[in-house]
Amino acid sequence: MKSKKLNKRLTGFFSALADETRLQIISLLVEGDKTVNQIHKDLKENITLSAVSHQLKLLDSLNIINYEKKGREKYYSLSGNFCWCVLKDAIKHFKNKKSKGGI
Repeated sequence: MKSKKLNKRLTGFFSALADETRLQIISLLVEGDKTVNQIHKDLKENITLSAVSHQLKLLDSLNIINYEKKGREKYYSLSGNFCWCVLKDAIKHFKNKKSKGGI
């Protein structure tokens, strides 16, 4: 790696992926653009709308997602397919592996 700035961005990216709710949000956005209300409804968890908004803001700050404002609504989408490609490779890698650490 060439710079501390790049290292910091990569650390932020992988930290974002380390949260189950953010992973679920990314998986939902693979299906297409969604509003915060649609994401909140689709998560089907005990999570507040405010908490979903907070997670979206964090993902946006890391350039993992984008949004487009249409009227009063923001429609969130993935910022390119690189994030989903990383997740697909990880899923494929771990899907048929037995855990050595009890997780």
